[in-house]
Amino acid sequence: MSKRKISRREYLKYAAAGVIVAAGAIGGYAAWQSTRKPLEKDEIIIGVLAPMATRQGSVQRDAAALAIEEINAAGGILGVPVKMVVGDDKLDPDAAVSEFRRLVTVENADVLTGGYSSGIMAATMEPMAELKTVFLADASSPAHPAKVAEDYEKYKYWFRITQNNGASFAFDMADMIDMLREKGVPVDKIYIIRDEHVWADDVEKFFNPLLTERNVEVVKNVKIPRGYTEYEPLIIEAHDLGAQVILPIVALSGTGDVLAKHWATLKLPVLLAGHDLAALDLGFWEKTEGACNYYIFIADGGVVQTAPPTAMCANFIENYKYKYGNPPEAHQGYGAYDAVYLYKMVIEEATKAGEANPLDSDTVVKYLEKTATLENPVELTRNIAFYPPGDENKWDHDLAWGDKYVRNLISEWIDGKWYEIWPEDKANAELKLPPWFK
Repeated sequence: MSKRKISRREYLKYAAAGVIVAAGAIGGYAAWQSTRKPLEKDEIIIGVLAPMATRQGSVQRDAAALAIEEINAAGGILGVPVKMVVGDDKLDPDAAVSEFRRLVTVENADVLTGGYSSGIMAATMEPMAELKTVFLADASSPAHPAKVAEDYEKYKYWFRITQNNGASFAFDMADMIDMLREKGVPVDKIYIIRDEHVWADDVEKFFNPLLTERNVEVVKNVKIPRGYTEYEPLIIEAHDLGAQVILPIVALSGTGDVLAKHWATLKLPVLLAGHDLAALDLGFWEKTEGACNYYIFIADGGVVQTAPPTAMCANFIENYKYKYGNPPEAHQGYGAYDAVYLYKMVIEEATKAGEANPLDSDTVVKYLEKTATLENPVELTRNIAFYPPGDENKWDHDLAWGDKYVRNLISEWIDGKWYEIWPEDKANAELKLPPWFK
């Protein structure tokens, strides 16, 4: 498997200017600079549409701004400066649709990145299709690539770049169960606490058969709403029903810190291990006052900050800390940063190939499909590839899942730090069980 990498000479050139650039995103610029047909624009406009009152939204804005700053310092895209425009979807479908239209028709955005909620994403895919605007997106629902599969010409402008299809959470949680068993932890009965929202339904469609294959009994499955905080009786019930693991499948509830606190206070012999989006966010240790110690979870988006998967990822984390005073607040930042550099890359590839209008959305789609492939992923903060049209799982234009690409790495909070504990060849810590678990 080959990966596009920036040359050492180019890297040193830009690093000396105080700019860390994406591997592969700059390569080849000088080679055709003198013969290229100039882009017929004074500036290239990248839109960010996300819920700005949340860290998942604001980190996308800030990460995209950092990428644009770096690219402009290195000469823009083929000499054309890049500008960012921002829209706030407010986690409301009507606001999201309105803001998408404004960014494209009023602010003249050439491409958009962003998102967070799967329901909001479904709504914004409609103006995306109508306005024929490429959307390098977040949100995890399998319903999004299914739209591309079912009506390619209409929805082909959508690509998922931040995190894997939500179905992949099932694969990685099943691997988590296997890992625990390999480490001598019995996992025969689990107690599921999950969001009541549709994205968790999508996960369970894939997860339930995997549990059956492993002879794992679900002693109870509890659906919780946004803002839920009454975890103590659920933890006690899980213990009383004989569960060895409380397995959360939560994101929009937003109260994983409360769950961790109640679990650590009760100290019942049951592990807390599953999918909790809050556990990935900056400040989770402080928010739980250390109660998240020994919390096992999967890292959406494929990055554990103490074990960055690529050199570019390590550079991005450091540059983000330098600019904003802290590391990326949520995993959506990696997708937004990569989106800007990948867009730059495909525009340059299209120009190099002699395309009449490299900024045309249909042209961009063609080069996204040709550039970030399963056979030849692009090394950015993660190894980015998209499933092609006609994928057997209807994951058309979805972010590729797997060891060679992006996967939800099994992680744990241990003594104040977030570590990767599996796969073992990439882990930077060993599984550590809570002292009250026997």
